[in-house]
Amino acid sequence: MEKENTRPVDRQDAYGKITGKARYVDDLKYPGMLYVHTVRCPYPHARILNIDGSEALALPGVVKVLTAKDIIGRNHLPNDKPVLVAEVAKCAGDGVAAVVAETRALAVKAAKLVKVDYEELPAVFTPEEALAPGAQPVHGDSNCAITHKTVKGDIKIGFAKADVIIEREYSTQRAMHSALEPDGALVVPEADGITVYCPGKGPFNVKRAVAAACGLSENRVRLIQPAIGGAFGGKDCDINVIASRAAMAAMITGRPCKMTWSREEVLIEGSKRHPFKLKYKIGAKKDGRITAIEINGLADVGAYITKSKATIWRATVEATGPYNIEHVSTTITGAYTNNVYSDAVRGFGSPQVDFASESLMNELARELDMDPLEIRRINAYREGSVTATSQKLRSVNLIECLDKLEEVFPYHAKSCSTAPENSAPAQLENDAAVSGKISLRPGKVRGRGISCIFRGEANGAGVTTLDAAAVNMHIERDGSITVLTGIAEMGQGGSNIVLQMVSKVLGVSVENMKVSPLDTAYLPDSGATVGSRGTITTGNAAVVAAEDARKRIAEVIAEEWGGKPETLIFRDNNIFTEDGNKKISFQDAITICYTRIPGVFGYGWWSLPPVWWDFDKNCGDTYASFNYGACGAEVEIDLTSGKVDIIDLVAIHDVGKILNEPEVKGQIAGGASMALGFAMTEEVEIRKGQVKTLNFDGYLLPTTLDFNNFRPVPLEAKQPGTNPLGVKGIGESSTATLAPAVVNAIENALGVRIRNLPVDLEKVFAAIQEGERIGTIAGVTSSPMNHGARAETPDPQQYGKGGKA
Repeated sequence: MEKENTRPVDRQDAYGKITGKARYVDDLKYPGMLYVHTVRCPYPHARILNIDGSEALALPGVVKVLTAKDIIGRNHLPNDKPVLVAEVAKCAGDGVAAVVAETRALAVKAAKLVKVDYEELPAVFTPEEALAPGAQPVHGDSNCAITHKTVKGDIKIGFAKADVIIEREYSTQRAMHSALEPDGALVVPEADGITVYCPGKGPFNVKRAVAAACGLSENRVRLIQPAIGGAFGGKDCDINVIASRAAMAAMITGRPCKMTWSREEVLIEGSKRHPFKLKYKIGAKKDGRITAIEINGLADVGAYITKSKATIWRATVEATGPYNIEHVSTTITGAYTNNVYSDAVRGFGSPQVDFASESLMNELARELDMDPLEIRRINAYREGSVTATSQKLRSVNLIECLDKLEEVFPYHAKSCSTAPENSAPAQLENDAAVSGKISLRPGKVRGRGISCIFRGEANGAGVTTLDAAAVNMHIERDGSITVLTGIAEMGQGGSNIVLQMVSKVLGVSVENMKVSPLDTAYLPDSGATVGSRGTITTGNAAVVAAEDARKRIAEVIAEEWGGKPETLIFRDNNIFTEDGNKKISFQDAITICYTRIPGVFGYGWWSLPPVWWDFDKNCGDTYASFNYGACGAEVEIDLTSGKVDIIDLVAIHDVGKILNEPEVKGQIAGGASMALGFAMTEEVEIRKGQVKTLNFDGYLLPTTLDFNNFRPVPLEAKQPGTNPLGVKGIGESSTATLAPAVVNAIENALGVRIRNLPVDLEKVFAAIQEGERIGTIAGVTSSPMNHGARAETPDPQQYGKGGKA
């Protein structure tokens, strides 16, 4: 596409959102509507002995108390989350009954009156505990949910060639999506089925789940998607369950039924990001070339399988990082536990392994006394490189990302920071210190860190369904255009891209078009908005659809003018011949078309090239293409409090062809802001299977004050030959680069490595203590060429009082 497509295009959904006119699911109301609230199991593992809803039903206005016995169709797939638990609850927060009442407050009140008798069962809370011999099984007779491997070469040979071998362990935490809008659904019974109103990243997936739970054929379930208040990988399995509970209530009562979760319910029952524990062993020559890597990982699947197989597969494929390594062995196992279940979260397994592999590269550089940027260059993927899965790479832009990073981020420059506010030593109480008190030298230090990644595009071979999308379009008699696509618009700007593609092909302004509301009754199934696949699949399908419509129009006008259809030019809301002698407005052309043909429309369908995976040999062509990225972070750390401020943050991402620069920069910034929380503040605390983080007051999200020094840099380099538009996805890779860059910067500031996320105040403060104990915070600036620039607070007299460099 031509450069003109990078111009800003107004978002069609923006006006409704900024004026409050957009209607979200909880804004919707129907006459006679009932409210549904879930009764949840308080125990992490328990058998249901009896459910008594009589006291709840005695309240005026309570209509029904539903249990698993009321489910007409399928309750759940094997080892997956049920609509309502029938016999054994697998985690605290599992839904065991649903109260249906005239008001939401009454439903909540009545749910507390439902009496459930339980038999508590033994429970397991960590993957290690779950996989130990004799552990209580969560499902079946084994807690091993899935194991994925990659094998390349022979690691024994590789380690024998190494001059240096290091082993490290890393861990990542349980985090949540944190969409502003909690999950919810409204279901209206119809004469021949039901209509479901709910937000979700996979509307047709929700439709299928509800149909299965209600015992209906899929053509009797219609889903209409209202405005979505964010998803970030969520509104997936959770929304399936919510919509199914509301649908069950609507079918039984014959009245519209709504269920919307509170924030506490989202935290207690909703899915979370997989916590990982990763053990790395890496060998290298003295010149920095990696000879072998061995990776063993454990992931906490939680109580149900959901998307864990695909998430852990992706993590296994990408665990080595973007590096040429001849000898590789990776094994990552997901274990069932009696914790809240893990599911898809933006990044889908990449952020966990990228944090570990990029932390490891800095540790290897330190061991070899090498520059971290240089060791990455030495081992980086290049055109024709072969991955750990034996896939030969094309359109590799990693070196270009590193070049751009070095150009825009002053990684090797000497750092300066603000002057200390006072010169007296701070005396801080430290409850964890054996001595009771420690003395910290006042001031601040700075450090810089970098990282780089590669990430597979779209669904990949870990998902067996065809990765395709469809777009339909209809041109009205007045020349205005209605575009129909089944991809969910969750704020990422996917609808805008579709309109831009139609605009380019037909030469019609975007203002003359409208994307139809998402309604499964007449829209084509285009899969879910996942895996950064939206622009790749739907954008290309939109081009096919527009070309189909253009062909119909061109044939009519060419016949009218006595020319050839393929020579006509569509531009600036007009159609004209190559020599410019004949010209007609697009609207007038459509008027003529309606006198010659029954309608003016276009249909487009497009799929990614096939990929494959051999589960026996643990190898394959995993993704049709990959994108690449690099990140640089400079942090300033207050040695008194442990507070970390982001001074500079730049993220370079290989995006293929840039179609809309403001949108792609927004995607990079959004992913990076989510990654900052993953790196530094966000964690859902669970103790003995009980979720202890119950609202945003205990779940610390970054704000604009934490993220005001960010520079997104979309990079146009070699475009993938796997799709005609030459585009790459960006929504998820932007979540993966930041955490290791920030943590590497913190190490370069303090001289102490933190290997467990999040790097919160407590961990940083402990690192400061350790740095003072071992002498890495002693007023001596480390060599910037070795491990990233680090500098103490300068003498305030050097720049004047309170001055900066």
